[in-house]
Amino acid sequence: MATNNDSPVLPYDEVTERAVLGSLLVYPEIVDIVVTKLKPYDFFNQRHREVFNAIVALFNDSKPIEPILVKEYLEKKGTLDLVGGLHFLTELALEAVPPETVYQLIDILKEKSTLRSLIESAQKIITKAKSPSTDINTLLEEAESIIFQVTESKETIYYYSLGEVLKETLRIINELAKKETVVTGIPTGFYELDRLTTGFHPGDLVIIAARPGMGKTSFALSILHHLSIVENVPSAFFSLEMSKEQIAMRLLGEETKIPLKKIRSGFLNDKEIEAITNAALKMMKTPLYIDDTASLSILDLKAKARRLKKEKDIKIIVVDYLQLLRSHRRVENRQQEVAEISRGLKGLAKELGIPVVALAQLSRQAEMRADKRPQLADLRESGSIEQDADLVLFIHRPEYYKKNPSPQEEGLAEIIIAKQRNGPTGVINLAFIKEITKFENLAKTSDNIVEEEFEEINQYEEDGVDF
Repeated sequence: MATNNDSPVLPYDEVTERAVLGSLLVYPEIVDIVVTKLKPYDFFNQRHREVFNAIVALFNDSKPIEPILVKEYLEKKGTLDLVGGLHFLTELALEAVPPETVYQLIDILKEKSTLRSLIESAQKIITKAKSPSTDINTLLEEAESIIFQVTESKETIYYYSLGEVLKETLRIINELAKKETVVTGIPTGFYELDRLTTGFHPGDLVIIAARPGMGKTSFALSILHHLSIVENVPSAFFSLEMSKEQIAMRLLGEETKIPLKKIRSGFLNDKEIEAITNAALKMMKTPLYIDDTASLSILDLKAKARRLKKEKDIKIIVVDYLQLLRSHRRVENRQQEVAEISRGLKGLAKELGIPVVALAQLSRQAEMRADKRPQLADLRESGSIEQDADLVLFIHRPEYYKKNPSPQEEGLAEIIIAKQRNGPTGVINLAFIKEITKFENLAKTSDNIVEEEFEEINQYEEDGVDF
């Protein structure tokens, strides 16, 4: 951020900055609120920024916020003379305003800070735009990303001390300890899958891959049905293959358990029409947002996802499917393009702080093997998908490849956890109902699973494992 206090270009408010700092010195009870709303870069004047840093440091160390202690902190840091000594701190205290006024002044400081960020970002973009070697699409994405970060008031931090990381980690662990389930991420609704993965986690790229006909879209929609309709979690579905109407029909079939073939043909009796109408009315306020743009670049998807995050606060994104996305620029080969798309999806998950789930096609190589079960090597066109993914799930239905499947194989779907960066691999079984293209849990209930979870935790405790 800018450090030139004499600059006539960047906007700031000297009086407001002094008033806020003075109030923090006089009314220390408001510090805990103010430090969550303001950051050091919100103060343009370098002296003011140093004083604010000192106040935050004392607050983090649970020390009283008093001018004399702020002076001592600045003295130890070697910046007391830069600030102007105790005399300057005393002046600030005399300019304090009532606490209720401080909250209004915070908005003024944030506004000035945002304007400075916009000006500085625009200057960077202008400089790059003047360069003849600049790729226009790359610049557009960078510009939108910068604006998104400014809008979200995100501070660009390139490193964190271990102490800072541990403080936040302990807070997260304490929050998780209060939960009555081991599912700490976004629940899929499939109990065994949630038990092994603890849900889909913020910042993770989840790959759900299968050969055509295995039910990738159906599996994804079963998860979205649970999240958006049952759990009321704001979700986004980017469908590059199916239309929004086809997706709606599948969701109606899943909700009503009426065969999809009947819904698509329109051959419905009065009872079924009533059931579909009631289901539609129930689902109309569901926070599921569908984009069925057929030809979508990774650049376009990122732009739309950022808007959805800002406007609808979505908690998860599902893309159907990865290989239908295209790069926004020319690349040498398809492998390089898929690698760029894969990295883009992982970057998007980290940027928005939500899980991004991408469906993917598997190569025919899986069908050459005797048992037909997919492996990581079957991911088509790029090994980078496997590298970028935090979680890779394969869908395998044994009955699909057999003319006369055994009773045990009929309606059975295997969900293979082929890779999990922070957990075990393994296989879980689900039921697949072809008529309504729906995946369901087998006989176990959620209560059974919760009991099992605590039995496992109790066993760990008996074995001396400390959580």
